[in-house]
Amino acid sequence: MIGGENVLEKVAESISRQELLAKGDRVLVAVSGGVDSCVLLDVLNKLKAKWNLHLAVVTVDHGLRGKASKGDVGFVERLAERYGLPVYAGSFDVANHAKKHKISIQSAARDVRYKFFRETAVAHRCTKIITAHHADDQAETVMMRIIRGTSTRGLTGIRAKRLEDGIFYIRPLLEIWRNEIEMYAKIQGIRYREDASNASLKYIRNKIRLQLFPELASGYNEGVKSALLQLSQLAREDESYLEELAYARFTEGVTPAGAGRLKVNCEHFVESPLPLQRRVITLILYYLCGHTIQWEQVHIENIRSLLVSSSPSGRLSLPGGVSAWREYNDAYVSVSQPIAAKTVSLPPQFVLSKELLQGALKLSVEPPGFAFRLEAEVTLGVPPRPTDAWEAQFDADELSGSCIYIRTWEKGDGFRPFGMRGTKLISDVFVDAKVPKHKRMTWPLFCIDNEIAWVVGIRRGQQAMVTDKTQRTLVLRALRLS
Repeated sequence: MIGGENVLEKVAESISRQELLAKGDRVLVAVSGGVDSCVLLDVLNKLKAKWNLHLAVVTVDHGLRGKASKGDVGFVERLAERYGLPVYAGSFDVANHAKKHKISIQSAARDVRYKFFRETAVAHRCTKIITAHHADDQAETVMMRIIRGTSTRGLTGIRAKRLEDGIFYIRPLLEIWRNEIEMYAKIQGIRYREDASNASLKYIRNKIRLQLFPELASGYNEGVKSALLQLSQLAREDESYLEELAYARFTEGVTPAGAGRLKVNCEHFVESPLPLQRRVITLILYYLCGHTIQWEQVHIENIRSLLVSSSPSGRLSLPGGVSAWREYNDAYVSVSQPIAAKTVSLPPQFVLSKELLQGALKLSVEPPGFAFRLEAEVTLGVPPRPTDAWEAQFDADELSGSCIYIRTWEKGDGFRPFGMRGTKLISDVFVDAKVPKHKRMTWPLFCIDNEIAWVVGIRRGQQAMVTDKTQRTLVLRALRLS
C-alpha cells in the first residue's frame, strides 16, 4: 500500500542498507510543521524501537511570516508533546541576517537554521541531525544546479549522510516521493500545516517544482524526476572513485606550512589529470576552512591557473579570506582566520572521544577522509577473541591518559607487529596484504599517542594487549564502505 506500511518498510530498508543509524543513537529531528517533516517524525517514532533511538525535536521560527511562523512553532511543540519527545525551538530575524551579510533570504534562513541545529545537537549530546529531504527535493536540487551551472560533484545532489563538524546530517526519506509522503499522512491521519511560501514563484526551486517539471513531464519525459535521480546516483558513484584518487594526490603533493596555510608542489600538481587537479584544490579549501560553500567553479579555476602557470610568481584573493600565491615551484594557499575547531594537519587525524575510555558511551562513526565505519565500545572483562583482522581489542585501563586516534599513512611509518620482534614498515605491510597503491594513502591506522597500534583490517600491534588480568576492554570494529 503506497504511503502506508510500504513507506515504513522503505525507510527502514534505506536506513539499514546505507547504515544511516546505529543502535542507541541520540538524534535530533528537524520538524517545520509541514507534511514532510511531520511524516518523518511519525516514521522515526515508529522505528525508534528497532534501533533503540533517543529522539528529540528541533524547530525554528525564521521570523519571515509573522503569526503564521510562530503558529508553526507552537504546532510542532504540541506535536512533540503528543509523542512524548523533548522539543527545542529557536527564533531568529532572518531578514536582518540577510541584510547584514548581503546574502539571499533563503541562504540566510539556512545559515541560522543549521547553526541552531548544530548548537542544539551539541548541547544535548546528539550525534545525528535528521531532516525530511525526499526524492522530489533531490530531483529539484539536481535540476536547479544544472540550470545554474554545476560540476559533476554538483550532480550528486543531496547526500543521505553527510558529516560536518563532528555531526552527521541524515536524510532517510531521500528515496521516498512526495506523493507517497502525502498518502502516508492521509492514511495515518497525520495533521500538518501548509506553508504559503511554498506556492510563491519568486523562488527558483518553487518555479522548478510548479512550472518546469510539469512542462517537462507532459511534453518531453514523464519520468524526468526519476531520470534526474538516476543521474545523481551515477554521478555519486563516479565522484566517490575520483575523490579517492584525488585524495591520494593531495596527500602526496600538499604539506602544512604553518597555521592556516598549505604548500603545494606545483610540479607534482601539474602531473595530475585535469579532473583530479580541480578536486585537489577543493580538498585544499576544505582542509583550510572546513567547508567549500563559498567558492564557485571560477574560483577553483583561478587557483588551478596559478598552480599550472609557467610564471614563477603570482597572487590572487578569494572569498572567505583565502589567498594563494606562487613562489617558483611552490605555491601557497592560506586563510586569514584558520578554523578553530580543528588544526590543519596532514595526514588527517580523527581523535576518538576521551569519554569512550571512561565507558560513558559507544561510538559508531565514519571518520572523514576514510572509506570505513568504526564501531567502538568499552566492555567489562575480556570478550571473545576477534575472529578477523577487522576487529581489535585493547586494555582500556592501559590507554587511560593516552591520545587515541585514526590517521593515514606517511612514508617511513613503521610499527611493532604482534608476534614479531622489532619493527616493520607500513609500506611493507601493505605490500604483504596486497593493498592496491591507490588505497594506501587513505588506509586507516589506529594510533596510541605516537605509535601505530593497529593497521586496520590487516595486523595488530603490541600496544595495550588484553590479558587475563584485563578489567575493561576497548573493542574496535571496522567496516569497509567501499
